[in-house]
Amino acid sequence: MIAVGLVPEETKHHEHRRAHFHDYNRPGVYMITMVTEGRQQLFGQIVGHTKGLKGTEEYPHLHCSALGERILQEEIAKIPMFYKMVEVMKVALMPDHIHLLLNVKGRLPNGKHLGSVVRGFKTGCTRAWWQLQDEQAGKPSGNALGTVGGTVPEASPSGGCKGRRPVLFEAGYHDRIIIREGMLENIYRYMDENPFRARLREERPNLMQRRLHLWIHDREYAAFGNLFLLKNPDRIQVFFHRKNKQGVPMHLTPEYVQDKENLLKRAEEGAVLVTPGISKGEKGVVDAALDDYLPLILLQKEPISEYWKPSQKRFYACAGGRLLILAPWQIEGDSDFARFHSLNDLAHDICEATDTRLLSEIKK
Repeated sequence: MIAVGLVPEETKHHEHRRAHFHDYNRPGVYMITMVTEGRQQLFGQIVGHTKGLKGTEEYPHLHCSALGERILQEEIAKIPMFYKMVEVMKVALMPDHIHLLLNVKGRLPNGKHLGSVVRGFKTGCTRAWWQLQDEQAGKPSGNALGTVGGTVPEASPSGGCKGRRPVLFEAGYHDRIIIREGMLENIYRYMDENPFRARLREERPNLMQRRLHLWIHDREYAAFGNLFLLKNPDRIQVFFHRKNKQGVPMHLTPEYVQDKENLLKRAEEGAVLVTPGISKGEKGVVDAALDDYLPLILLQKEPISEYWKPSQKRFYACAGGRLLILAPWQIEGDSDFARFHSLNDLAHDICEATDTRLLSEIKK
């Protein structure tokens, strides 16, 4: 069973955590992500290709560097050595980052929290990196033994070099709290498919574009997916109210069934559907379009940042060239109802727009 302590008490956080309401001293299951400083690809390289058979050497996987092997064989094992209540459920190592699925089965020692575990792990990996550098240079490495419970005297494990030697990881980390049993299966799949997705992005760069600043008509967006969908002149807005004039949920009416069928037919003929997919009627069309491999431009409230990733189903729709996800930099409205209509106004605008241009990825 998954045990997560969600409590109202105040907890101090010194890392890039997502849930400031969560007590990180208590039991819980977390997926931790740590990224190398400067996104250096120090842990190995992805080999294989997306047409390779799963389970074979041709299927995308990480070919570990010496540092990657050291982390997998030695540093991971030190976590439960120093924190017996912490179980490492799964590890996903990539060239420039690492995911750990940790099960904190009991309350951590006094003064310790999840950040203490992560900081110690980062310390051990940094020291292992230094030791390998010394070995390659033929220098005595001194006491470079990784330790989960100690500190690095020449650098800060959370980032920021205090001495002459650099740290391995960038400051902080990201954690995702697993609050439902059903989430575990998705997390396992996500971690397993990391190399495949990375190779897919490399093989299909035009269909997996990330643009933080895209101008459509008179609005600025961030985007992920197939930008060529914006060039399709046949763009159709998908818009349904939650209820019809009689107060009946729109997605339960015969009119909706017919309209949905017509929209999907137009998409099969080559049109691109455009919608935020907020109401149940809109969501029904979005789900059907994704299931039927139809072209779709989807607006969302969630920002698209440098490292943001879509859900698995939407990721593969992007890879197939069937999906473009847009996130407006500004959404008008001070209520969910107002923002709902604002996003649908933007969907209408996108269908009518004739001018699209990319802006500099670095805002001046």
